[in-house]
Formats: sequence, C-alpha cells, structure tokens
Amino acid sequence: MTIIKPLAPFFGIALLGACVAGLMPQNASVQRGKVIYAKECSHCHSPTGDGAGAASLGLGVAPPDVTGLTARNDGVFPREFVHRFVLGTLEKEDPDAAMPEFGKVGLQHASADGTPAGEVSTADMIALLDYVETIQK
Repeated sequence: MTIIKPLAPFFGIALLGACVAGLMPQNASVQRGKVIYAKECSHCHSPTGDGAGAASLGLGVAPPDVTGLTARNDGVFPREFVHRFVLGTLEKEDPDAAMPEFGKVGLQHASADGTPAGEVSTADMIALLDYVETIQK
C-alpha cells in the first residue's frame, strides 16, 4: 500500500499527459485544415463558412453554409458524406454545379508538402474535415 501512494500522483500526471498528447495531433490537424479551407474553400463558402464567399457571386446558386452541416444532419457531423462530396465521388443532383471535384483537380496547396498536383493526401483530407467539423454551429 505504501508503494501505491507515491505512484498515484505519477499515474495522474501520466494520464493527463496522455490526454494532452492525444489533443495535440488533432489541434495540429485542425490548424492545417484551417489553412486548407482558407486556400481552397473560403472563396466560395466564405472565410466563416456561411456560403457567402466573394467567388460565389457569379455562380447562380449560393454555395451551402458549411457551418450548418451538423444541424442539418440531426446533430451529427456527416464526415463521410462531406469527404465523398469534396472529392467528387458522390453523384450530384446538378452535374454542372460549380463545386470542383477535388479528387480530380487536387488541392492547390498540396504540392508544397510533396503531394503531386491533382491529388489529395489522406492527411490533407482529414485535416480539412477536422477543421470543418470545428466550425459547426
């Protein structure tokens, strides 16, 4: 019993450290996703995600408010749907919609990290999804 008492604070610190360490990659991913969003999405969906970006003015149809995805999906962020929609692997209601199929054109920022132009790395996609999930209302 005397051995356990001195170790108890160590276990608490170790658990706290594990929790903080578990948050670090997610925070880094969210920050990376924020950069990707700013470069690839904000022009149409706006910097805040409300769908009123400067490039949306001539589209004829306003891009969706991406901050309401969770609200429109019964309180659950539709991660797989957004993933597939961004990559262009879902059949669109309007085949001529302005939303680029990033699975074909790639993410412009991606070439800086070694991903060939026209491709989307798994890490970039996860980061973008992580960020978009954080801006949900």
